Amino acid sequence: MSELDDINKELLRILGKNSRAQFSELRDALSKRGHELTREAVEYRVKKMIESQIITNFAMITDPEKIGYQICAYVTINLKDPRKRDKIGEMLSELPNTAFVHAATHGFDIGCRIFFTDKEDMIDFLDILEEDKRIENFNLDIIRKTYKVGSITPI
Repeated sequence: MSELDDINKELLRILGKNSRAQFSELRDALSKRGHELTREAVEYRVKKMIESQIITNFAMITDPEKIGYQICAYVTINLKDPRKRDKIGEMLSELPNTAFVHAATHGFDIGCRIFFTDKEDMIDFLDILEEDKRIENFNLDIIRKTYKVGSITPI
């Protein structure tokens, strides 16, 4: 079995829409797309993709507003010493209201998508950034609308 043959790509597309799908549901969905496999064969393929780390995690996606977050922002940070990138990235990753954190190659050192319960919560976070001596400057853009949250699927 090729790790990313057409059947596995289709499995990833289906799981990207519903990571909780049962193996029998995956089998039925594949069948509708012209791939006839047993439930056991589907399970084998999914487990092989987990073992080879093509699938690294099954994630829960929450509605931020329904769990108390009213503001979503994208924060970009420039550091005084880019070699401190990992320390700042790890610190931001530990926050429960951070959706993702990544390092970049141009324009900024670190970017993150972060949620706030209210304006005061956001100001408290900005105060932390302003006081951090490792940070040269930062920008915060309020996210007006999100069009997609979820996994990417194979081409």
